[in-house]
Amino acid sequence: MYKIIAEKLFDGKKILEDRVILFERGKIIHIGEDTKDKVSKTHMAKFVTPGFIDLASGIGLREESLGRIEGVDLNEETNPQTPELVALDGINPYDESFKKSIRGGVTMSLVLAGISNTIGGRGSLIWNVGDNILDMTIKSPFGMRFSLNNEPKFVYMKQKKMPMTRMGNAYLIREALSRAKEYKKSKKKFSLFEESLLPIVSGKDRAFLSSFRADDIMTGLRISDEFELNSVITNGFEADLLIDEIKKRKIPVAFGPIILSRESRELSHLSPEVPVALIENGIETAIISGHPLFPAEFLRIQAGLLIREGLKREKALATITSVPAKILGMESFGSIKEGKDCTLTIFDGDPWETKTQAKKVFINGKEVYFS
Repeated sequence: MYKIIAEKLFDGKKILEDRVILFERGKIIHIGEDTKDKVSKTHMAKFVTPGFIDLASGIGLREESLGRIEGVDLNEETNPQTPELVALDGINPYDESFKKSIRGGVTMSLVLAGISNTIGGRGSLIWNVGDNILDMTIKSPFGMRFSLNNEPKFVYMKQKKMPMTRMGNAYLIREALSRAKEYKKSKKKFSLFEESLLPIVSGKDRAFLSSFRADDIMTGLRISDEFELNSVITNGFEADLLIDEIKKRKIPVAFGPIILSRESRELSHLSPEVPVALIENGIETAIISGHPLFPAEFLRIQAGLLIREGLKREKALATITSVPAKILGMESFGSIKEGKDCTLTIFDGDPWETKTQAKKVFINGKEVYFS
């Protein structure tokens, strides 16, 4: 049995003070006052949080310190519709970014490929540490990325093929979803393309709609309505302009990355004020790193920007713990409670502060990092 004596503990909803955590065999068995139970090791902590969860990441698909060919597997830029691709097949589990993400307390990532394609492929939910990719896999395939932004236009305009306009983006998504619905009715001949889309058109899996501008977000909402998709808005830099539309549909937002160079018109509205407005208006909002655009290791710093904007500390921490867990439909993650798996990080200070460091990280009770 192991003990953590914590000055502060965020359990997924509240920040609690002076708590003792006991865990054994990977499970949390006690949170509260100290006990006389015999323990094999005691850890002292200034602040304890659940393991952070990063939605809509490209970690392991675009590797660090490698060149343009050998380390880049994020986008299959040969066909704008590639739902049959699975992110797990492109992830390098030995990329150094995984160690760095763990060092930042990020224990889990939903890896989504293909922002350059209107339909990028199916995602994979993974732990950010493991001996091999199977050891890291939580669920794969999981989720699918759809892009309603400038990226597909930019790529395929060079190839002089659709999509070269926003109309083309929307058409290709509608066309593929329509084919999948027809295929679902007949299934006369096996097709991996349509098979991959069946969980999406059936509402059994989540469609991650990557949109920056408000007009593109609205297009995604309309397509979601037409095909009754189980959707999540990702990026969503102008989502605050559509609060009423998003709220009435009860669609969550995976916002970010917040720290990003505003190098194009699509990014001009980017601000930490946007997710704060969404949260204060009751919209379920997670914060994403957008790795490799912004390193996953510093996901917690983005949550700190929300606190700077006046958001309560508990709500800011929830954007990278309990809220993404809920969006994933996996509420067994993202919180610290008795009876749950022990996946948490020990910090030497407030986790949203730049000077703070993670001292230890546990996944399912196993110590995977210490400093």
